[in-house]
Amino acid sequence: MTVYFDANNIYDAGTKAMQSSKFKHGTQLFEMNHLLTTAHIRRGFITGSYKPDPGNKFPINERGHPRYITSNTMVDKTVNHLLCDEVLTPSISKYLIYDNGASQKGKGVAFHRRRFEARLHQYFMQNGTNEGYILLVDFSGYYANIPHDKCLEVLQTFLEREVEDPETLAITEMLLPLIFKTFEQDVSRFTDKEIEAMMAGKIDPMLNYGVDPALLTGEKMLRKGVDIGSQPSQNIGIVYPYRLDNYAKIVKAVKGYGRYTDDSYAIARTREELLELLDGLEKEAKEYGLIINRKKTRVVKLSSEFRHLQVCYSLTETGRVIRKISPKNITRERRKLKAYKRLLDSGRIDYATVENAFKSWLGSHWKYMSHDQVYNMSSLYYELFGRRPKWKKGHGRLHWLMAHPSTASTSTGTTTSAPPSSPRPLSPVSSPA
Repeated sequence: MTVYFDANNIYDAGTKAMQSSKFKHGTQLFEMNHLLTTAHIRRGFITGSYKPDPGNKFPINERGHPRYITSNTMVDKTVNHLLCDEVLTPSISKYLIYDNGASQKGKGVAFHRRRFEARLHQYFMQNGTNEGYILLVDFSGYYANIPHDKCLEVLQTFLEREVEDPETLAITEMLLPLIFKTFEQDVSRFTDKEIEAMMAGKIDPMLNYGVDPALLTGEKMLRKGVDIGSQPSQNIGIVYPYRLDNYAKIVKAVKGYGRYTDDSYAIARTREELLELLDGLEKEAKEYGLIINRKKTRVVKLSSEFRHLQVCYSLTETGRVIRKISPKNITRERRKLKAYKRLLDSGRIDYATVENAFKSWLGSHWKYMSHDQVYNMSSLYYELFGRRPKWKKGHGRLHWLMAHPSTASTSTGTTTSAPPSSPRPLSPVSSPA
């Protein structure tokens, strides 16, 4: 029996869909009617009447870049889990390079950074020097410029190779175009020539933001771009440029190559090798409707400081990899804390939300920060909110760094007012890697 007709699979997919948002009213209503909704979803598959909802699209501003995020209904989240976990992910996983680190089980940002550092160490051990170069590639408007037709062709190729059950394959091939239809943007107010130019070039994912709804008639739709926040989009993001990965790894035999969604890197001995690789990647990208951002794409020396995934790296002449947080990240978080203070004072946010946001940020970045940076951020937090963040078990080393200024700061008299030290003794913990 196909996975789409198995009520147990549908129920389990609904359970997964609820995991990250149990506090929401819609999720709680879904949980109350979980069995009944499972039956309705199963009937929709059997009768062929299921159609995904466009979802709720809301704008955010991420590091100065406005973009839409899509929140799907709980029914669609359930179907997406069923589609991706049972069919799509198993079909594409074997065709991905190992150094493709995004949105996969057992992988993520931490995995990608470990592999990146391992590649730098590997280069030094093989060549005995830090005299080399790294190519850092960035796509321009990656998700917003994925053409639907070509992307569906790529997915269909893998599905036909891997899905053995004809009924499962047929339902999957019926579902994917329906999901892509929810990604379409209304371009009724544009001429056919303008729409043709949009399909050939870069488009703005916010082109309908603030537009009069009367102009969005649905007469013309742009079949380009996928929604950020939808689970199928994660699979699409990691697999669609697979030909570029294969070109770098197999055709050009670049071992020091990896990709995290739209951020790629390649390490080589000479600049000429990387420029030749870049030309080949651009040709492959053009064939798939992707645009490499030449402003952000660059070739730099390994011995100089370069940034990848918001961390600054450099390879020393002794083979040591220096890593530290980007100063812009520190500045942005300090501004956020001050903004949180204003929102807290006006009653628009509660303290628990502020504390959790800061702990999440610090817990992700403190290993890339200096002692002074950790201490100063902790001091700013204490000055603004008059208390220290409360942690659960662990984080002993971080507690100590937050509560004690560095020796250098003390000797130069540059310490700021500090939060009170931890009332309980701290067990010795090895220093961060």
